[in-house]
Amino acid sequence: MRGPGTLVAVLPFVTAACSFGESGTHIVSRTIQADEVRLLTTSSNFVAVRDVILVDGSIWVLDAAPPFVARVALGDGEAHHFGTEGEGPGEFLDPWAIQPTLNPDNSGVLVWDLGAGRVSEFDGSGTFLESARLSDRGRIRARSDIRNISYADPFRVRNNGLSFLASQFPVRIDRTEDLIRGSLSRVDRLLEPGSELALFSDHNAGETPGQKEWSPVPFWDACDGVVVLWSPRSGELLWLDSDGTIRVRVPVEIPTVPISLEDIETYLRWMGRLELGPGYEDSGIDFTSLALGYRSQFADQRPVATDLRCESREVAWMRMFDTSVDPLGRGADWLKVSTDTGIESFSFPPEFSPAVFTGQAIYGLLEVSDGHQALARWCEGPVE
Repeated sequence: MRGPGTLVAVLPFVTAACSFGESGTHIVSRTIQADEVRLLTTSSNFVAVRDVILVDGSIWVLDAAPPFVARVALGDGEAHHFGTEGEGPGEFLDPWAIQPTLNPDNSGVLVWDLGAGRVSEFDGSGTFLESARLSDRGRIRARSDIRNISYADPFRVRNNGLSFLASQFPVRIDRTEDLIRGSLSRVDRLLEPGSELALFSDHNAGETPGQKEWSPVPFWDACDGVVVLWSPRSGELLWLDSDGTIRVRVPVEIPTVPISLEDIETYLRWMGRLELGPGYEDSGIDFTSLALGYRSQFADQRPVATDLRCESREVAWMRMFDTSVDPLGRGADWLKVSTDTGIESFSFPPEFSPAVFTGQAIYGLLEVSDGHQALARWCEGPVE
């Protein structure tokens, strides 16, 4: 086991957390009970899910471990698993994103493997069709463990009907604040960048480069031909058209709350566990004093959001920061923001992580007793 001094090496990669407070805007709140979230009828369990999509009545799940890809039918729960580890055609090293192909007659999917630098196409049954090397300009380079040390996801890819959308970065992503240097662009299947829709620096809440840790960053998602962008600078959700023009602005008036020493200590303990293993508490590190010593390296105020998911052309969901649920700030509270009906707050059970939002149901991953993840859903009406 390495000594306590090694913890200092991971401190530059700290991220964000917060709790959800009162707002000047009236927000209706609802708490979802654990027994309202139901497991889907399937025997599939997962290790560490990286992406989930809903296509033609099936949930496609991209996992971090073999067999990597699963297609689960919503009706009978029948599951098809495929994808082996390796560097050959149809194999994966470090897959991060999955989307349906642009061909409307093809029920297959594309899987982007950032480790191998390749995109692979599979048909609806999981049969490998072809693969190609990613564009050198479009390839996203980041720490392999970025999701263990940051709430942000630089690897998001979306099929927006006529093209794909992805973030582009001129630097390697080593910590959350590196995302500020990127942009949202239209890309082809090789992630070769095309027209630019938004510069993230235009939505940066900070005044100067070199932000402190836990500074807010923009998030985006796309569905039904629209793009939704969270702008920390303006405190608004922005709906963009096909060329990046802002068409709708919805203020999200959530007052910020100061980052506490408890927030910082929670995160440092998480980093200690990653660095030192399960016995980190016996390492002799005084995490309380460490948090006090590193307070100046953190932002003054907690960010508002940790994720953004698009439900439809008029509705998006924002995940709120909360270190009491997750040391990286991926909280259990979500805001449902509509372009015309206002904002609602939903508090989900902490063991449920929503991933796909539809008007009928919310699909996500539920932590099960053996430490694995299983598909589950919540909906307003009776669950079949």
